[in-house]
Amino acid sequence: MRHLLMTIVVLFIAVATSANSAVQQPLYIINGKVVTIDVVKQLGNDLESMTVLKNKRDIKAFEHLGDTSNGVIVITLKDAEEEDMPFICADVMPQFMGGDIVAFREWVMQNIRYPENTILQDDVVAQFVVDRHGYVDYDKIRILKSDYPDIFGEEVKRVISSSPRWTPAFNNGYAVSHVLTLPVTFRLATSDSIKFSGEVDGNILVMSFGPETSKVSDKRPIYIIDGAPATPEEVRELSVEEIKDVTFSKQADMYSYYKDYGNIEDGVVIIRTNSLDKNIENTPDTLPIFMNTSTEAFQRWLFENLRYPEQLRDKNIAAHYVVKFKIDSAGYVAIMEIECTKGTAHKSFEDEITRVMLSSPRWTPGMKNGKAVSCRLALPVIFGSMDI
Repeated sequence: MRHLLMTIVVLFIAVATSANSAVQQPLYIINGKVVTIDVVKQLGNDLESMTVLKNKRDIKAFEHLGDTSNGVIVITLKDAEEEDMPFICADVMPQFMGGDIVAFREWVMQNIRYPENTILQDDVVAQFVVDRHGYVDYDKIRILKSDYPDIFGEEVKRVISSSPRWTPAFNNGYAVSHVLTLPVTFRLATSDSIKFSGEVDGNILVMSFGPETSKVSDKRPIYIIDGAPATPEEVRELSVEEIKDVTFSKQADMYSYYKDYGNIEDGVVIIRTNSLDKNIENTPDTLPIFMNTSTEAFQRWLFENLRYPEQLRDKNIAAHYVVKFKIDSAGYVAIMEIECTKGTAHKSFEDEITRVMLSSPRWTPGMKNGKAVSCRLALPVIFGSMDI
């Protein structure tokens, strides 16, 4: 291997020392120091690694050291000291197959699998180290978050550790180890034996359309797409590019309104698509009507059903929210955004808003030119004192 590396160096030098060498020579760096081509020619068998950098983004960190217009060659010798701790933000980040962490996520999406024979779900966050040679060690992969590390965490570790060799990170001209983090979301969608993976909001989403064992084949959660009940077939027709996010819950009280559409005890899969805020009529002839009265009646109903979260009573915190939601052409509620505009934002407040909003009775949709249309609405929600 070292003979091969030396051969590569010699070949590169042969090109660089051609008739136009004064113009075409790259910037040479050995163990963090800029050197001339004559020094490179004298290298013996103590060469450990060599990396050729040509991408403008990668060579930018070396511009202060010299002319990088013809690229940079970074060489590490065998006697270079190994850093005690891996970097978290080096001058040049690790590169994967010519790209960055985005390219790695795409590779993971192609290779990760939903664990077989399980109806469990998980949110996994893995931390791994790309060492100064570009390798990922299985034993150095840490699962920072996982409810089922022996199942989902192991699958993430399997894929990360099987990745092709990286181009290592560089700091001050040295190849260095670098820490990276990868979030992966595993979600169960239907009981059909189809699986896919993709990226949603920067996270890798691995979705299983059901385990294949007879033990759980009768599980049939309720599926909601953009606020409206959907069949497994409609869910299966969605491409991952269409999905904005997926939420799975077995809290029957939160989604009690949908109990007539399936076995709520098997859970509810809430899918929001990227078209949630599209096809909205901004100038309807008539606004949506709640419980055959008015739009304002929903605000009264909302305040009557909202509860201050029990777990926050001792904290005595307050928050003002604005809830943006859609009433679709079939009269179903779909939450678009829950925004804290004042006070202390807390997930418990947002969960309570979600619980009540999604338990709303079906509306009479807005109308435009005699046709039912989707409309966007917004309401204020206050927890605690109004004077904050």
